[in-house]
Amino acid sequence: MKKIFKILGITLLAVIIVIVAAPFFFKDQIAQIIKDKLNAAMEAQIDFAEVDLSLFRSFPDAQLHIEGFSIINKAPFAGDTLFYGKEVKLDLPIGDLLNDASEPIHINELMVNQAVARFTVDENGNSSWDISKEPASAKANDPQDTEQDTGFSFDLKHYEITDSELTYEDRSTQNKLVLSKLNHSGNGNFSLGKSTLATNTEALVFYGLDGMEYLSGQQVKLDAAILMDLDNQKYTFQENKGFVNDLELKMNGFVQLEELYTMVDLRFDTPSSDFKNFFAVIPETYCKNLDGITTTGDFTVNGIIKGEVDETRIPKMDIKISSKNASFKYPDLPKTVTNIDIDAQLKNDTGNVEDTYFNVAQTSFNIGSDRISGNAMIKNLTTNMDIDLNAKGNLDFQNLAQAFPLPEDMNLDGKLALDMAAKFDMESIEKEQYERINTRGSASLTNFRYEGDALIKPLVINKASIDMTTSRILLKDFEAQTGNTDLDAKGTINNLIGFLLQDQDLKGTFTLKSNTLDAADFMTAVEVAPAKKANQTTQTSTSATTEDAIKIPAFLDANLDFQANRVLYDGLELKNVSGVALIRDETLTLNNTTTDIFDGNIAVNGSVSTKGTTPVFNMALDMKNLDIAKSFEGFDMFRSFVPIISVLQGRINTDIALTGSLDKQLSPILSTLAGDAIAQLLTKEVNAANNPLLGKLDQKLSFIDLNKFDISDITTKLNFKNGAVQVAPFDFNIKGIKATASGKHSLTNEMDYTLSLNVPAKYFGKEGASLLSKLEEKEVESISVPVPVKFSGSFLSPKIDLNLDLAVKNLTNQIIEIQKAKLKDKGKEAVGGAIGDLINGKNPLNGIKDVIGGNGKPKDSTSVIKPIDPIKEAAGNAIKDLFGRKKKKVVDTTKTK
Repeated sequence: MKKIFKILGITLLAVIIVIVAAPFFFKDQIAQIIKDKLNAAMEAQIDFAEVDLSLFRSFPDAQLHIEGFSIINKAPFAGDTLFYGKEVKLDLPIGDLLNDASEPIHINELMVNQAVARFTVDENGNSSWDISKEPASAKANDPQDTEQDTGFSFDLKHYEITDSELTYEDRSTQNKLVLSKLNHSGNGNFSLGKSTLATNTEALVFYGLDGMEYLSGQQVKLDAAILMDLDNQKYTFQENKGFVNDLELKMNGFVQLEELYTMVDLRFDTPSSDFKNFFAVIPETYCKNLDGITTTGDFTVNGIIKGEVDETRIPKMDIKISSKNASFKYPDLPKTVTNIDIDAQLKNDTGNVEDTYFNVAQTSFNIGSDRISGNAMIKNLTTNMDIDLNAKGNLDFQNLAQAFPLPEDMNLDGKLALDMAAKFDMESIEKEQYERINTRGSASLTNFRYEGDALIKPLVINKASIDMTTSRILLKDFEAQTGNTDLDAKGTINNLIGFLLQDQDLKGTFTLKSNTLDAADFMTAVEVAPAKKANQTTQTSTSATTEDAIKIPAFLDANLDFQANRVLYDGLELKNVSGVALIRDETLTLNNTTTDIFDGNIAVNGSVSTKGTTPVFNMALDMKNLDIAKSFEGFDMFRSFVPIISVLQGRINTDIALTGSLDKQLSPILSTLAGDAIAQLLTKEVNAANNPLLGKLDQKLSFIDLNKFDISDITTKLNFKNGAVQVAPFDFNIKGIKATASGKHSLTNEMDYTLSLNVPAKYFGKEGASLLSKLEEKEVESISVPVPVKFSGSFLSPKIDLNLDLAVKNLTNQIIEIQKAKLKDKGKEAVGGAIGDLINGKNPLNGIKDVIGGNGKPKDSTSVIKPIDPIKEAAGNAIKDLFGRKKKKVVDTTKTK
């Protein structure tokens, strides 16, 4: 007996070891078998990242845990992901693990977590989920069970899908359905011929058709018991309860799968008829603060969907939405919305999809004595929608504010009157074929006032009216004010219906007049994420601050012919502004725009865009006859890029081409500027008294008066790049001294400039007079000395260096060359003697006979003296005298006698 127990113990231990060890030895083989079966059964690429096998979690079944399960489509959807599941769990009999690879695997339980499924129908009618290969049995006309070919048998008793998303898109009809945050589970027995499947479903539903969104995140819930007749493929809804937001619906009927079509017979209605049901179908975003709302009257939804469904037919349907003499009132508001009538019907009598229509026979309501009513007929829902609508009524916005809760900080006032009708198809709207749009009627707005986040200051529209007698709607009047700004506009609106119904940009052509237009009045509050600190590496703040910014409206696509007597922008006052502006894609393009400013005129061509995170501009400015002093005070660019201009008195012409970034108030960010300018000075006066640079230069150049030099008609080219200004060489005259200036400086006004002065001999002092007195007058007039002046440091703390050594050398060489030219045929001794006499005060022409022989050749060519050092010393003394004299001792030889 002891031996028997020992054998049993060893056997049990072996079984346990096998059960524990089997997953480690067989999971890769089992995973490969499943992968091979799926790939063999489908025209798609099936793969998964990791597989884990457990024989305990679902005992007596085995559980296969797959991570990263994916199904990738082949042509014609090659590369598209049909399905991806972060986690997929399969429970299957342990015995199936030991079956031959050719035998089917029976799935008893299926769980999917965090899955994304994309079901697509392309323009040619191909379905992305049609990936099953034709089974071998079908090819051989063998009526055997297809599970032998697919390799799987789904004998499910439980399944669930959690935190997933399912998308269905038909590109040919522009239908799109999205189930987001989908949680669905079912309990039943798919191995039985007949059984009841208990299901629970929750999801957010989004639905759009032909570019229009009809459902935008409604919460849908459904608890349903479905009788499954698997032998006849018939599924009957028994006990069920569904919700759309808070609207309860009950449904009964069945769905039966036939060989060539699907038969649908469903009926649904609302158990309750309270008007609160109306608010339940409105997206939560638009129906906030419903606590305490009181209603009267009814709101019902009921419908029938019945018929055969195949590739060409849909079920017949008749869905009605109705409300009669209803009302509602918010608890904290004084007025009640009354006499609410809704009569709408979605219907198809034929089963042909193109015969589906939506008829709003009537919708109307009252707020106090104001009443708004309308009706609409919409046909061809799935193709080119044909719309015929009418609207009529009057609305006092004060009444609206007392009946509907407006957003915080929003105030409305004024009156709206409309009587309009429109008939059009959506294709005409999309293709902007306005001649096919038939509108009639009028609408007007009087004494309208808006206060809210969209504008920093209240907007008052004294009157606005449109005439809808043509395809292009006429804006007859528009008189408005906001802050300091007044606007008077007229024009045509090309696509008002497209703007209202399809979120198109508002397109039109307008003339705009204004006495005063202040850019600050059009600022808006913009959220700005706070900057991350240097040591903030692992956490980021979710808070945001706001700052006022000027934004070009994203919805506007218009041509403006504008005139303004006065425009206030960035601290500037522009007068007599006129031009043509194109507004499109958050970009303002200016053409032939002119304005009077700084006692001159500026012509502007270019663009400004606020589309990106940072606004940018590209401008060409033609500035004529601007007052320099006023320009310097008004233009940050002049102060930063041309600070020396502050000492000039007079006027300036300049052509500037610039690109760069703008701040939130659309002022240029100087460090980003790039471009060039050609500037012409129209001035003869310089005020150097309060300028450190010219003051120090005036001390260095004591022989001239910088307050009196002539810079009229100077023209130079400036280049802006990387926050610096490069000045091309330009010439001017300082009382007979030719000057050439060039160089660059940065935004911090660090300088690197060179001023080359060409100083005539007449400016030399007593040392120069002694040195040059022995030369002929015409020889003296030909002598001028280049004196390079180097500027560094900043404009407020300049450093000035004079290269006197170069000036001395140059003067020395000129004197020697003059004497050599005069005695070039007399020999070297004659030249040396002449230069020596020049230094000693003798006539250099005396004694020529002593140094020139009868044959005209030098007596002794080796006896020439070396006078260069004495000449250099004399020239150096002259230069020092020139730059070392005190200004009060200067004799200005250029003054008129």
